[in-house]
Amino acid sequence: MAHVERLGLSRRSFSAAMLAMLAMPRSAMAQTGSDRIAVLDWPWAETLLALKIAPLAVAEAGLYRKRVVTPALPDGTIDLGLRSWPNIELLKSLRPDLILTQANYGISAAILEPIAPTLALPLFTPERRPLHFAEAGLLDIATRLAREPQAEAFLASFNAELEDIRQSLSGYDGRPLLIAKFADDRMLDIYGPGSLFQDVLDRLGLANAWIQSGNHWGFSTAGLDAIARAPEARLVIIEPGPSSSLASSDLWKALPAVRADRVVTIPPTWVFGGMPSARRFAAVLGKALASA
Repeated sequence: MAHVERLGLSRRSFSAAMLAMLAMPRSAMAQTGSDRIAVLDWPWAETLLALKIAPLAVAEAGLYRKRVVTPALPDGTIDLGLRSWPNIELLKSLRPDLILTQANYGISAAILEPIAPTLALPLFTPERRPLHFAEAGLLDIATRLAREPQAEAFLASFNAELEDIRQSLSGYDGRPLLIAKFADDRMLDIYGPGSLFQDVLDRLGLANAWIQSGNHWGFSTAGLDAIARAPEARLVIIEPGPSSSLASSDLWKALPAVRADRVVTIPPTWVFGGMPSARRFAAVLGKALASA
């Protein structure tokens, strides 16, 4: 049983997944052209969708819908189990034409190559330029699948949209931002250099109040005192926000940003994502700051 759990799905779940696949209508199973693509990490799943290609299967597809949100996965997308260790038995049975995964994360390409040709693309690297690698990955996938026109169209719309948002914020007061997501009731992940969000702030001409480099993904986990150490910042909270007990506490109300009513919230946005996540972050942040 331990072996089955390590594969990401129980035998019962595997059987259910296979029955669901067989029961799908042809329209739900149809892929663009003849491509049957399995995706083990969400940035490349959303990138594939940006290229107008529906993936056959995605790891943790249900959770993708809650955390990445958009672009939305088609209803018929098969769930491959864990991103860190997908259900290999199910993956083999699907006989994909291509497997997309993130380099240096989760299961190695050497294990996947015997199943199907595998494209392992870097995103978070020691260079700490995730948006750059997200664009490079988009172009690599487009070249591999002969979708260069779709990639060019996406990049044109991406650049135009970010420029529009930048222009819409021309009246913003220039106050630096502290971008945070609650890890629990007292700890937050705060995003700084090396994060996807930092790259978007740079494109929008916005200052980040958090200058610590943080971990591999560009964020630091800190207590509420970190907010107090940036008294002039505007606090941007990625939903969900503070618990009701914390929000009503004297501790929370005493924080400079809270006391001065300099707090905005934005919908769930995936910090570990590719270009579609970067575009979503820019859009929701721009909307939140427009009325700040």
